[in-house]
Order: sequence, then C-alpha cells, then structure tokens
Amino acid sequence: MYCRYCGKEMEEGSTFCVYCGKGRDKETTGKSMYMHEWTKLRTPDESKNPGVAASIGFFLGWILLGPIGYVYLGQWNWFWLTFVIQIFAVPLTAGVAYILLPVVFAIHQYQMAKELNEMVVAARADLQVSGRREDEVGSQD
Repeated sequence: MYCRYCGKEMEEGSTFCVYCGKGRDKETTGKSMYMHEWTKLRTPDESKNPGVAASIGFFLGWILLGPIGYVYLGQWNWFWLTFVIQIFAVPLTAGVAYILLPVVFAIHQYQMAKELNEMVVAARADLQVSGRREDEVGSQD
C-alpha cells in the first residue's frame, strides 16, 4: 500500500505514513461514524453536487422521501437505514420528526457529498500514484 500524500510505500495495517506523518485515510483519522459496515461510505465513480444532495433531502423530506438523497449519492446502505428510522421516528415522536427530518437530511447529505467528493479525489490520486509506480517498474526492467 502506498501513501496517498507522498506516494511512498507504507507497511500494511499502519495508521500513519512514517515518511510524511499523514494519516492513512479518513476512516482511521477520526471519522468513526462510517466505520461500521451498515454506515460505511462507498466511493462513487464521480463527484456529486452537495447542493443537489441537500435539496433532494430537504424538499423530498417533506413528503417522507428524504432518504432518496442517499440514492443520488450512491449510498444505498444509508437510504435503507434512514428509511427505516424515518418510518419509526415520525409516529413515535408524534410528528415532531416530520418537521425535523428534512433539515437533518439536508445537512447530512450535504456533508456526506463533500466527504464523498474528497474520497473521489483521493481515489483518483491513488490511481495516479499506482500508475506512476507501474511506469517506474516498467522503465527499470
């Protein structure tokens, strides 16, 4: 495995790069909310617009379809998780969740889109680093 910041080889399982001191990835440096399999973020193929994600969550949240914003982001695990929570939360809170959930969906989907975009950039950087490594290995032969 190679460091996505400096491109030097890291030991497998290490948390920080011994050369540049940066964390291996976002999950190991503090985003423990996304460590569980049910909440783990999947890196999308392309960047997503945070404003669109927030708008979908907010406006569709008023007709109890706020989790559809997670489908836009490609996070089906979050769609199902929030869909089930929404089904139980609205009746259990006597409708208070109906007022709050669209705002929660908008804020969370906006933040998630920003984090996913960072993941896309990091994945592209990893591809470039691995491509350079393959070129260096090929030129040494």
